[in-house]
Amino acid sequence: MKKMFVLAMAMAMAMAGGLSFAYAANIDKGKALFESPSLGGGTTGKTCKTCHPGGENLGSDLFERGHFTIMGMGKKNLAEVINVCIEKPLGGTAIDPQGQEMKDLIAYMKTLTIK
Repeated sequence: MKKMFVLAMAMAMAMAGGLSFAYAANIDKGKALFESPSLGGGTTGKTCKTCHPGGENLGSDLFERGHFTIMGMGKKNLAEVINVCIEKPLGGTAIDPQGQEMKDLIAYMKTLTIK
């Protein structure tokens, strides 16, 4: 009985760990989003890469900032900045700031700012 309980607990822990991996950021998907003109339903044909080829203009301190200013607007976090870019230059609709697409996009952007 005790062995069965231990086995059941081990399986439950393994499954829980597996679930967390399902929500981990995916750099390859983030790259695809960064290069997609349809991100957020974009309508202008522009992509993140249009303004930031190879990570240009992102700033090496991008992930250290406590406040952002973009197009004259103050923003609290990077997700808000990304959504401004999706809404304005890309002509799309903001994506969920806590969603998987945002996590993937930010994960890819980290690869562009780390030298």
